[in-house]
Amino acid sequence: MDTRMIAIGIFGILFASSITVLLTGVSEESQSSESGVVFVAGDPLFQGEGHDHMNASQHQAGTDNIEQLAFNPLTTPGNAEVSVARSPDGRVYTYQAGWNDMHIVDVTNASDPQVMGVYNDPNTQVLDVKYLEYNGNEYVILQNQLVDSGYADPNVGEWGDPAQVSVVLVDVTDKTNPTYVDSWYDVDHPSGPHNLYPHMIDGEWYIFVANPDYEQCDSALGEACGGVTIAHLNLQGSAARTLPGIPGSGIGHTIIKVGEYEVAWETTRGGWIYIHDMTVQRWPGEDTEDPRYGRTFIYGSYWEAGLRIGDVTDVPHPVNSPAQYTTMATLCKAGQGNPVMCRWRAPEVGSWMDFLDLD
Repeated sequence: MDTRMIAIGIFGILFASSITVLLTGVSEESQSSESGVVFVAGDPLFQGEGHDHMNASQHQAGTDNIEQLAFNPLTTPGNAEVSVARSPDGRVYTYQAGWNDMHIVDVTNASDPQVMGVYNDPNTQVLDVKYLEYNGNEYVILQNQLVDSGYADPNVGEWGDPAQVSVVLVDVTDKTNPTYVDSWYDVDHPSGPHNLYPHMIDGEWYIFVANPDYEQCDSALGEACGGVTIAHLNLQGSAARTLPGIPGSGIGHTIIKVGEYEVAWETTRGGWIYIHDMTVQRWPGEDTEDPRYGRTFIYGSYWEAGLRIGDVTDVPHPVNSPAQYTTMATLCKAGQGNPVMCRWRAPEVGSWMDFLDLD
């Protein structure tokens, strides 16, 4: 009898303990769900427009393995892209794209970011920003593409204004006073650039500008529909400034288009030739017998044309091919990039299209 009572007593204690733990867990879960932030499908980022982008108290969220160190609302809400770079002075800065401006923020002390300067570009929408340094000077390249006319000022709302669909070069050596250097509007790509990538080839900076396809593009004329504009940056210290016929500096003489990369149409499946992003890399292999050794390739990501690879090793270069560079720089500038005069093309050497097309 005593044994049976002891067993019943132990069972009662365990049962009561289980009920207590269960009720406590439910209570904590209820409190957590009431006080915490609800995310869409577990995404730790805010979704939709139901919060204030400039209110720090509404941005204290994330996952347990990431700690937010600081929040800076900038002077206006930010946009899609940011570049982070260490300057020659040893400090670290971010270059934050905004709808119609760019903020330069000192993040050397990650817990106390400080806005150093703002570059205002009221006639367009800044959607991409890339940093580069050359000969002790610092620059950023801005990409302007009209996407939402409601954010443009003045509200042009059309592709026809070159100021809204150009590539802009800004000197950011003085972080408190970012200064316009030059811009390039490509008549061959009136819809405006979608993305940018800078890459140094044999000591000279080039920019690669992704240009989406557009309805009026005529491939029969040689237009690089959905192609990539390739431009040399004739910066202070560039070898191009010593070439006869190449202006040394000034507006209209720093961003020098020298050619394009274009998708090989015959290898597509008739889809939308719209380039979304790209990167340019020198082949990393060390096998000198590999035909790719020492060569530089552009890798383009297309919506319906898959991955595209072009060889840009032999791009017109002020040192490697000064005569060709002078010819292309002169003709491309005279024709504002039109394909009749700007004829150099980077050959396509590879592609991949075995993706699932759900359209």
